[in-house]
Amino acid sequence: MEEKNRENKDKETKKAKKSIFSFFHKKDRYNWDIMKERARDKRLVDSFNFAIDGMISALRNEKHMKVHILAAIVIVILAILINASKVEILVISLSVCFVIITELINTAVEALVDLVSPERHPLAKLAKDVAAGAVLVAAINAVCVGYLLFYDKLLDVFDGTNKLHIIAGRKGNITLLILLLVGILVIVLKSFFQKGTPLEGGMPSGHSAIAFAAFGILLFMTSDIRILILGFFMAGLVAQSRVKSGIHSIREVLAGGLLGFSVAFIILFVMLQFGILYN
Repeated sequence: MEEKNRENKDKETKKAKKSIFSFFHKKDRYNWDIMKERARDKRLVDSFNFAIDGMISALRNEKHMKVHILAAIVIVILAILINASKVEILVISLSVCFVIITELINTAVEALVDLVSPERHPLAKLAKDVAAGAVLVAAINAVCVGYLLFYDKLLDVFDGTNKLHIIAGRKGNITLLILLLVGILVIVLKSFFQKGTPLEGGMPSGHSAIAFAAFGILLFMTSDIRILILGFFMAGLVAQSRVKSGIHSIREVLAGGLLGFSVAFIILFVMLQFGILYN
């Protein structure tokens, strides 16, 4: 009897210990494969790639989206050139983003309605009309904001009181525009070659393009050889890391570096030759 009681106590003690530490060994009770879990869960960069692919698809298939994007680029560049304040640029950016967001939602609604109701239906027409109405409201708001913010500044430009070429030629403004232009060119070329994703892989390498564009800009910012060597070394490290990680080939990295450096160097060299590059 004593031995049985002792065995029962030992079993209860083991159960108690198991219950205390069972939380830490919970994963042992499941039959799971870590590789399958990682494959099932998308990475953060994949979410960004899907989002950019959606924007590219809308840009290809929707003519209104082309107009909105072109107008947005012109407005943002104009805001920088007329030396708009931070608050004004913020208001302009919000208005532009509001128009693009509503157009993307309108495109998604149209695709969903066509999927659910391939045939003509009054409710399908109503859904599309309401979504298009949202875009119209956003566009009218953007026009009003642009008129209120740009009217006086453009009058100053035409009157000669605002020296537009000095504002436009400031190195800080040009740097921002060059990096933006390089990023757009990379996405366009990746879409053309149809290889990789907008943010990862493909021809050319976006990281390499941005890095060597920054080095090209640095050539016109300073004459200190130590800073230039450091800048070139950093750009080279970025390119080498893309090849070492297996995301890009050497050819893709070289193409990206050549693209970024060429765009930055040509723009700044031409502006310097014409004497319209200012600090």
